[in-house]
Amino acid sequence: MKALKALRRFRWSEVPRRKRQLTYMTVGLGCATLTMENKFRECIDIVGNPAGITSPHTLFWLRLAFGRMRSRWLGALTEVRVPVALRSSIYGSIAWMYGIDLTEVRYPLDAYVNFQEFFSRKLRNGVRPIADVPHGLVSPVDGQVMKYGVISETNERVEQVKGATYSVKGFLGYDPVEFVKPHSVIQYVVLYLGPGDYHRIHSPCQLTFSKGRHFCGELLPVRSWFLERINDVLAVNERVVLHGEWRFGQMNLAAVGAANVGNIFLDLTQS
Repeated sequence: MKALKALRRFRWSEVPRRKRQLTYMTVGLGCATLTMENKFRECIDIVGNPAGITSPHTLFWLRLAFGRMRSRWLGALTEVRVPVALRSSIYGSIAWMYGIDLTEVRYPLDAYVNFQEFFSRKLRNGVRPIADVPHGLVSPVDGQVMKYGVISETNERVEQVKGATYSVKGFLGYDPVEFVKPHSVIQYVVLYLGPGDYHRIHSPCQLTFSKGRHFCGELLPVRSWFLERINDVLAVNERVVLHGEWRFGQMNLAAVGAANVGNIFLDLTQS
């Protein structure tokens, strides 16, 4: 009864102006967000769901939190020219922060015009000797193994990390199980490159690529704590997938973008 009486005595005009403005802004923002989410769901309904997304609602909010625009701004910042006098100290501090071994870097620190060049730096010859495994694979990157396993069924979902999954077909753009000979075994491995790792990808074996495909997607984080909680991250992030053949059959090599790291370049020259 008290609440009802208070409601009857309530006059919106008596509410302080600042609180009314805040209320208008909150309601407007809420309505705009709900409208955008509904439009996002409509787009998925119209285009379909090629990535096999299990939770469009979660993906919508992740897009708001980790939008591509933020990564573009940071990317533009990393391409700003660094004064020569500051390069050694700035890059040296970054190396200390992320545990980069500067003795492996091919060129002096003051040779890198901006952070983008230092991030994708080359290594000195001989610091990564290639193992002699004529019937196997070597790691194509300086990275940590996050997950590995076998793909045995069509339309299969495999683990990112500790339970969270993504669609193999959505990730590659096709289902590899449909293109192998009977009794063939398809294996996969997910490698994570940290901020301080050497960010160049090499061939894991003697192979021939016949096709490449660019997927323009999101730039969500790929840290293990994130991948183990959110499905479909690898299948919705921006990526380049190369398709080819090696001595035992088909081979796919995919480079996946991440939050603040969206540039993927193919360098067909030999160094």
